[in-house]
Amino acid sequence: MQRRPPWLLIGALAALILLPGPTLRLLFGLAKGLSLLLLLPPLLAGVAGLAGWLWWRRLQARIKQCPSCGIPTMNTTTCPACGYSFVGTTPGGGDKNAPIDVQAETLED
Repeated sequence: MQRRPPWLLIGALAALILLPGPTLRLLFGLAKGLSLLLLLPPLLAGVAGLAGWLWWRRLQARIKQCPSCGIPTMNTTTCPACGYSFVGTTPGGGDKNAPIDVQAETLED
């Protein structure tokens, strides 16, 4: 039994050769659509991940640790556990220009 010639493939090649304008425009349109379909989801996931990371860092920056009891809290006025007042305190704790007294001593084993 003889094989029949692949008329569909021959017709597609003839269309590419004889009608380059509309055919190539169709192929480029399909390639553009496929590339957008393949590239858009990873780009959107990356933007969403970056936004989530920035939100998390901003949330962590608002958390203070109570110097009295050590509990982390987002309340900016008083500690909910021990009642320590955050008003008038600096995050560094103390005056930056205050002198530090250091006393050296020798330890013997």
